[in-house]
Amino acid sequence: MRWWGALSGLALIAASVAQHIPPRDDPLYDYLTRERPSPATLLRIPRSADEFLHALPGVMQPSSQIARWKLGDVPTLPAGATLLMVELQAFAFPDRSDWRTAEATYRVVGAYALDTQTLLEVVWSDARRRAGENPRAFDTLPYAILTQQAGSVRWQVGYSTLRWLGGYSGSMLVNDEMPPVLHGAVQFPVRIPLLGEWRFEQFLSAFEQDGARTWWGARRLERDLGAQWTLALAEAFKALALPEGAVSQIVPYYLYQKWYSDAQRGSGWFNYLAEVGVVYKPDAQSRVYLFWLMDDLRAPTAFGGSSITPRKVATLIGARLYPAPNTRVVLELVRSDGTRTGGVYDASGHAPRYAYFYKDLPMGHPIGANRIGLYARAEHEAGRWLYAVDHTSLRRFHQYRPGVRGYVLGITIGYQVSERGVVSLQYRASRLRDTGAPTTRAGWYLQASAQF
Repeated sequence: MRWWGALSGLALIAASVAQHIPPRDDPLYDYLTRERPSPATLLRIPRSADEFLHALPGVMQPSSQIARWKLGDVPTLPAGATLLMVELQAFAFPDRSDWRTAEATYRVVGAYALDTQTLLEVVWSDARRRAGENPRAFDTLPYAILTQQAGSVRWQVGYSTLRWLGGYSGSMLVNDEMPPVLHGAVQFPVRIPLLGEWRFEQFLSAFEQDGARTWWGARRLERDLGAQWTLALAEAFKALALPEGAVSQIVPYYLYQKWYSDAQRGSGWFNYLAEVGVVYKPDAQSRVYLFWLMDDLRAPTAFGGSSITPRKVATLIGARLYPAPNTRVVLELVRSDGTRTGGVYDASGHAPRYAYFYKDLPMGHPIGANRIGLYARAEHEAGRWLYAVDHTSLRRFHQYRPGVRGYVLGITIGYQVSERGVVSLQYRASRLRDTGAPTTRAGWYLQASAQF
């Protein structure tokens, strides 16, 4: 029975790889680099779970078996297997370059399969402490997760960033732009009358923000509609209080908010968001996807809606294409509402802690509120060489509300100098402005990476 439970759990997880991009600190990137070193894997180019499965070798070495177990492609772990991987990066800049990052970073990954169904993974790294929008928000332990499969149910507990279905520019509802948090998560199949079997996932997290306890949770249902379509329904909340917290983990969050809102709490204690996602698979590698996020809508009066509630929604439409061998093109359009009191993800007149941000970083898509963004990336791998170009352009959705606008450009030329070493020359340029004069940056830098 335990074997059949594991197989049913496999069906749950393996089917959910459509357009799921693992968090950037996930050891999946390290397992793939060990088994299939290339310029793209050594440079940790983001890829979705189905792309991981396509790239992993079929030979069951410990690292590839662990990766495939995490992705739901094999039923067991190599019991007792221990992995230790070290990655070092060094950077060099021209004297006049105004695009500087860290001069060196490290990453150490440890994995231990306690038995055939239990995996412990720990990552030590200072990479995110030395670059990004708010590097002081991160520490040197970005990932420490214990995963256990019990029949068709998979449990996770630990400390990490989280990322759910979405685009390569970011996920709308649960994204890894924010710092890691303590959380517990569960996945299992659920049968809904008349609607068939769905894959269910839920997590709950609590952290300190502005000196007070803050709660964050999300759940999603996902189902394949034939071989080419996947439908995903999700909801999330960020709460300043969680009365009768067990109830929140059983009933829909929207109902929970309505039941426990009263004159004392008002409307500024529970930030509710919902999302609908559709993924189309025209062939084995290409994907076309749509994600629609609802922060606020004018609900009918019978359901407690208010005619003065401003609409706050966001939309991501994207495509991942492979027009030629070893060539990938990603195109994404993102649009988010802005209102006179805020917009998508913002506090909208409530306490700052109510906003869908943590340590000044977005918990959802990094585009923020009141933006229209176009993200484009093209990359080609030819033997030891990698060529990549990515471009992001931003403009305001409503001109009356502030919002950063401009562009960010990146060019990468990488060369694999050894089996586990790569050197890349990268150019970054940006011109961004909000209400004042534009800020312009540009510069080249050299990056050398090696995995041991």
